[in-house]
Amino acid sequence: MRVTNNTLINNMMRHLNRGLSRLDRYQQQLASGKQVLKPSDDPAGVISILELRSSLVENDQLLKNVGNALSWLESVDTVLGSVTNVLQRAKELTVYAATGTLQADDRQAIMEEVKQLFDNVLELANSTHGGKHLFAGQKTITEPFQRVSSDPSDPDYYMIEYHGGRVDEDTASLKVEINSNTVIDLNVIQASIPSGGTTSDAEDQLFMPILAVLAGIISDIQADDAASLGGARLGELDQALDGLLTVRAEVGAKLSRIELADARLKDLHLNLNKMLTNIQDIDVAEAIMNLKSEENGYRVALAVGARIIQPSLVDFLR
Repeated sequence: MRVTNNTLINNMMRHLNRGLSRLDRYQQQLASGKQVLKPSDDPAGVISILELRSSLVENDQLLKNVGNALSWLESVDTVLGSVTNVLQRAKELTVYAATGTLQADDRQAIMEEVKQLFDNVLELANSTHGGKHLFAGQKTITEPFQRVSSDPSDPDYYMIEYHGGRVDEDTASLKVEINSNTVIDLNVIQASIPSGGTTSDAEDQLFMPILAVLAGIISDIQADDAASLGGARLGELDQALDGLLTVRAEVGAKLSRIELADARLKDLHLNLNKMLTNIQDIDVAEAIMNLKSEENGYRVALAVGARIIQPSLVDFLR
């Protein structure tokens, strides 16, 4: 095969371009920190990278869900703790009010404090978190507990109606996904409609009994019914406290479960990032070594090329 000067030059240029292409690739890897810059660099690796990125996106969303659920249930637990304190104080006042030797001024003072406790429980029952009502079921933008009358002199002033979500509705659950195909219900209110009742008769099983017994205590103090205060009302208070403690135990169990899910998701996040780094990211020391090697090779190729291109027709005529 005849080798001409053009053949030498073309081969030299082809090898120079290949070396320059490799040099450019290492420079891009160091600049981006990634060893897979396009699918052709590692077709199998690209599939793994896409799957890992998808898993990371899903995991990050689950972490957000878990964070929101933790914040929500911690707010619920704080409110229920405050209600527990109110009921304990109400029980102390009820025992005191059941004493038959109280003066009218003492009964009046106790009644005023119980009224304040009633208002406090009503405020706590309508507590919000991030602009959403904690105890309204799925109807988070609706104030769940509302007075029948706004007139303090009206006998119905201490009657409360529930306007939140109900368990008999399809969308009653306030659920959050904390794992793939695993959801947890954040609802505390379990409102239902009494047998033979209508939608407006829906009642929850947590705050309505508490508000009802406090309203009954106010009524008994006004009627000076010490027997009822020392008997039925104390029993109702104990039942309300038992129901409240049951709900708090349920909330605590949900918090523990979500905290475990949060720890697991954080560990999974670290593992996924480590796997993605192993496939996608470069070894900086190795990349620098390869870059220097290609730089030296390219300079040698340029030097050799200078000797190949140097001869001309004038050189042969000397």
